[in-house]
Amino acid sequence: MIGLRLEPERLTGTEGLASDLLDGDPRAVSLFPPAVFDPSGEPGLPDRQGGVRLDADAFHCLSSGAERLDRVLAGEGFAVTTGQQPVLFGGPLYVLYKALSAVRFAARLEQRLGLPCLPVFWVASDDHDWREVASVGYLDRDESLRRLEIPPPSGAEDRSVGPTQLPEDIAHRARELIAALETREEAGQWVNGLYQEYSPGRSFTEAFIGWVSRWLADLPIAFLDASHPAVREAAVPFVQRVLADWRDVDAALREGSDSVVQRGYEPQLSYMEDAIPVFRDSGDYRFRLRGTTAGIRVDSRGSTFDLDHLMGEVKSSPGMFSPSAALRPVLESWLLPVAATVLGPGELAYWAQLGPLFSLLDVPMPGIVPRGAWRVVEPKIERLLTKTGASPDDLRDGGTSAATELVARNRPDALEDALQSLEKAVEAEFDAVDRALSEEMPGLRSAAGKARSQVQSATAALRKKADSMTRDRETTAIGQLHRAADNLFPGGVAQERAVASLMYLVRYGDEFLEVVRERALGEPPASPAGVSHGVAGGTPAE
Repeated sequence: MIGLRLEPERLTGTEGLASDLLDGDPRAVSLFPPAVFDPSGEPGLPDRQGGVRLDADAFHCLSSGAERLDRVLAGEGFAVTTGQQPVLFGGPLYVLYKALSAVRFAARLEQRLGLPCLPVFWVASDDHDWREVASVGYLDRDESLRRLEIPPPSGAEDRSVGPTQLPEDIAHRARELIAALETREEAGQWVNGLYQEYSPGRSFTEAFIGWVSRWLADLPIAFLDASHPAVREAAVPFVQRVLADWRDVDAALREGSDSVVQRGYEPQLSYMEDAIPVFRDSGDYRFRLRGTTAGIRVDSRGSTFDLDHLMGEVKSSPGMFSPSAALRPVLESWLLPVAATVLGPGELAYWAQLGPLFSLLDVPMPGIVPRGAWRVVEPKIERLLTKTGASPDDLRDGGTSAATELVARNRPDALEDALQSLEKAVEAEFDAVDRALSEEMPGLRSAAGKARSQVQSATAALRKKADSMTRDRETTAIGQLHRAADNLFPGGVAQERAVASLMYLVRYGDEFLEVVRERALGEPPASPAGVSHGVAGGTPAE
């Protein structure tokens, strides 16, 4: 074995709502309907089954999930959802962690309910944030954080990324990335797999689903492309209702935002008055609809349509319309019998605003499960930690405090003992001087205090010079601390958010996935009758 280790990481968000939700703060948890969110990962579940508005052709289902998909779509089971944009080259580590967290929770839920539960990965292909979707972070051979970005095609800056075809030079960009990484011969199949999936003529979504499917090849999971024609067609009645009731929808969004503010938090999703949570793609750009007294504004030039005209357009051209981040979760649970959804910290924060919208649109809010979080500790980093005596958590600040502690620990003992004795003696003697002056010459107490400070400063300066010399002697160890920090907290953020899974796949191959699965999935539960495939069916996790 390679000695690779996956260590649990506390799922963290920005300070505020996400952090308080994960800590179980009642003030934050109360933003959700009762029992919907439990930070321990055991939420209550909505009373729903059936209500499926899609058929199997809309899904890309791995073979081990086919039986579950059929039964869920027949109204005999539930979906456990998670999702992400079709991020370039599979995106950061947390994309893998999300998928595996959904697989694991679906398996647990299946055992609990005795019904098939299928993890469904919603690919948010209609996102138009090119900077986020069409880029990937990685550590080069020197542990320096780099980012590869693919600019949008001319004229497509405001179009959805997912359906857009990969650029003609995508193979060159993939090879450029691989050349910057440490690779091993035994991982060659993953290098070749990346080239096969990310090739000219494919869309960002096709490549993403193909690549991530390779990670999860024998697990029961299905992918659902938000831009798939069947999804857009099925969503027509839902979108029409949102448009017809846009004023009530606006009020629900405002209520959700106000609830967050009233509890002292900053809303994750900014409320914009009269902004309808539906985008219209005219072919030139994607525009969020706005309600006005003159009709519904449909483009940046101020053009408006009356409601009947827009309703007809939704029916005749459903592919033009897609949900905003606020509406997507509700649509997801309207299309499928979603029992639970697996979310990251930012998603937890904005879902806290969505209770009124779910209620207005008569859609039960699913149970909410925080995704798993881990950090990859490579053998080379393990060795550095062992040499320096630091733990991964000691390096969150880039190794600064760990370096300071290392210097203090390696300062000559005799010198430190002498300095501490000197400091104690100085304090004792100046205390005696202060008492004497208080009785005989109180006017000199200020001068005595200044003298005390000067001696303290001189002692501190001596210690600082000793530390500087110690630091020079420990240059190698301090460099190792900073190198380990760069690996575990690249750019000062959690590793899972900064670097791509592919970096470890091309370095360690299948063994990386074995280690991740063993940690993320654990021992699977027993299978209910009639379900016999994949992790939830009792096959040992790899």
